[in-house]
Amino acid sequence: MRESNVWAPLPLMAVAAPLMEAGFDIKIVDGRVIHPHIPDILEAARGALYVGLSVMTGLQIRDAVAISRAVKQSYPDIPVIWGGYHASMLPEQTLAEPYVDIIIRGQGQIAATELARRLAGTEDGSLEGIPGLCYKQDGKPVIGAYPALVDLDQFPPTPYDIIDTEKYMVNDVGTRTMKYFSSQGCPFGCGFCAETSMYGRGWKPFSAERVVDDLENLVKKYGVNAIDFADTNFFVSKKRVRAICEGLIERKLNLKWAADVRTKQFIEFPGDLQQLVRDAGCRRLLLGAESGSQEALEYIGKQTTVEDTFHVARICNRLGITARFTTMFGFPGEPQKDIDATMKMIEGIKAINENFEVHGFFFAPYPGAPMFDEAVRLGFAPPPYTEAWEDFDLTELHTPWVDPVYKEKVDMIIDFYMPFASPGPELMEKMNAGGPKALAYKGMHQLAAWRVRKRDFRAPLEWRLKKWRAGH
Repeated sequence: MRESNVWAPLPLMAVAAPLMEAGFDIKIVDGRVIHPHIPDILEAARGALYVGLSVMTGLQIRDAVAISRAVKQSYPDIPVIWGGYHASMLPEQTLAEPYVDIIIRGQGQIAATELARRLAGTEDGSLEGIPGLCYKQDGKPVIGAYPALVDLDQFPPTPYDIIDTEKYMVNDVGTRTMKYFSSQGCPFGCGFCAETSMYGRGWKPFSAERVVDDLENLVKKYGVNAIDFADTNFFVSKKRVRAICEGLIERKLNLKWAADVRTKQFIEFPGDLQQLVRDAGCRRLLLGAESGSQEALEYIGKQTTVEDTFHVARICNRLGITARFTTMFGFPGEPQKDIDATMKMIEGIKAINENFEVHGFFFAPYPGAPMFDEAVRLGFAPPPYTEAWEDFDLTELHTPWVDPVYKEKVDMIIDFYMPFASPGPELMEKMNAGGPKALAYKGMHQLAAWRVRKRDFRAPLEWRLKKWRAGH
């Protein structure tokens, strides 16, 4: 097996499925596994109806711009289409770029197929009336409204056979873990999440039967032994979760799997369903704890409590499911107070199970998130053009209300002490490898766990040594 940390390009594969059913030839070129990839893209684009890219805000923009410019330079008459979160949230700004011709907002399966039909001349050649389409007309942007989410079962199966699946087998929940989408959207509205604008708090799933059929195909055809559900919220429907779990057990697929879940959501599952989730192969849950400050949780509209975080940790510990929590720092209000409260929460999580993971990020006001306009009001200056969004992510600070001293402390905790205090699989493997390096890693783990537990970051010599080594 090829060792990989790259997940399958599921959004592109989902859009490819109805296009293929309609008779169009599709070529996916994934720059994460092909180097250099632009020559392959240009070769695949020769004679194409259009070149489509799925682009998220941040680092993906840099590569998307380079690809788009290369395509327009080589094939000026081939339309370049951007889809995904960034273009969906900022269509006017994105269309202002000369290397972007058309945008598909939101759920793209129907629009991508209808666009191909029209460009191929099999339908009306105009672009009007295609759901979610944005384009330029006489040099001015035409911005299509968001399309309503439609049922996913109407679309054909995700075409895993158009990718080299071996390049996307990840040693994660199992030795041959594959990503899988079983739904789109989320009915909740956390203030920091753009999903609210992307899908209007709608949620559409594959039926339980289809999910189990797809997973059985992945097991039998590709040798998959674990699944990481890529859904924003896999657990919306108790009835569907129960049916999927019962189907996995009945068909004896022996799959291990992981998924995202809201803390209160899993708490409210009846005890027998919680146990069924574990019996059906769930081995890890990703939970957004976000903050140890109740005031911060209410500010971001999380609809949960700090005690809920501890409660779900105890449930996972009882079931033997690994809990992986995410936290955010730097919300408006009292950031220093929030970091102290979050450290206390982490201490409580680790007291329940020392092996539970806790990861930290900075709050970043992503376009489309409910808190975006509030962040602008408080002084956040959005990048004025597409390429200026390249370095926008959750690991850097973008908000003016957080001072550099706070940023330095959070950097130290997020980048150094928390990963060592809550070691993931890669670090655990290094700690258990034996030899002097393993002893050093174990020692650093114990020191970091002590600092996090005591919330004592005075004289952080090990952090300064790490920064010094990084600079040499």
